[in-house]
Amino acid sequence: MNRARLFLTYGLIAASLVGTVEAQPRLLERLREAREARAERAEQADNSRAVSKTLRVGGLDRSYLLLDEHRGNGPAPLVIVLHGGGGSPETMIPRWEQQAQTAGLVVAAPKGIGRNDRMGTWNASGCCGEAVSKGVDDVGFVAAVIDDVSKQMQIDRRRIYVAGFSNGGMLTHRVAIALGDRIAAAAVVSGALFGNESTARTPVPMLVIHGEQDPVVGFNGGMSQTGFVAKGQTIPFEPVRYAVNFWRRANGCKDNPSVTQRPGVKMESSVSCHGNADIMFYDLPNGGHSWPGSSSGKGLGRSRSDSGASAAPIDATSTIWDFFEAHTR
Repeated sequence: MNRARLFLTYGLIAASLVGTVEAQPRLLERLREAREARAERAEQADNSRAVSKTLRVGGLDRSYLLLDEHRGNGPAPLVIVLHGGGGSPETMIPRWEQQAQTAGLVVAAPKGIGRNDRMGTWNASGCCGEAVSKGVDDVGFVAAVIDDVSKQMQIDRRRIYVAGFSNGGMLTHRVAIALGDRIAAAAVVSGALFGNESTARTPVPMLVIHGEQDPVVGFNGGMSQTGFVAKGQTIPFEPVRYAVNFWRRANGCKDNPSVTQRPGVKMESSVSCHGNADIMFYDLPNGGHSWPGSSSGKGLGRSRSDSGASAAPIDATSTIWDFFEAHTR
């Protein structure tokens, strides 16, 4: 080996070692953060008033967490909350506990299908993971959860709502399309449609929240930029605008959306729609793949897919509940 080649070889080895040394602290920091996040979620789950429920749906044993914060004598509003891909009910309940206590809600958090307890996914047609590959009927599961909760307590059938994050938001679209006669309103955070959806049975008030910097479920659609999500994706995402326009058509909205802007958020609203099934769209120019308002909170189930998030200009949970509270069937 000549001297020049020898120096080049040693230089490459040295650079590799330096890169490894520099990367190691970052890796250790990510592992530490993940460990702390798991511990926080476990602590939050232990302190929660939510109880685990099981039922059999489509030949599978399924489960959900049920949080009852309703203190009145009359029927209670029910909010179904759907976690993101790779998440769990324990990552959603903490996001809703305070709001449930304040508003007197019953909250049910179903659990997705996965290879283990930490990798729950939903069959939203074009994504994600094991739930899609097995063809799991998750719309039927959500319907069964509504029925099961209604057997256990007095639920106001005119005030049943569904909200979902990421893969759970994708399923929320499907639930609203298929179960619109049972759902008073729905909300999708960082979710998407795939262009193969059926026609909605009935108008459903819809709120959409999405960050333009989302690398997991891209604002402009396409296959996910995040490798492990793309592997569990069978159809490209449609752009967020496609989903908003889908619901404008489904709800028969006749007006041009009114637009309001404030720092960090552009809000579009369509209110001249059939059956008061209005559409709200929160476009976050600096937002990433996260549940706004939770990125710095403890025990909120922040996962490796949360990305690009800056200080949130809105709180997703309170924004969603304000929208839900204004709608009944």
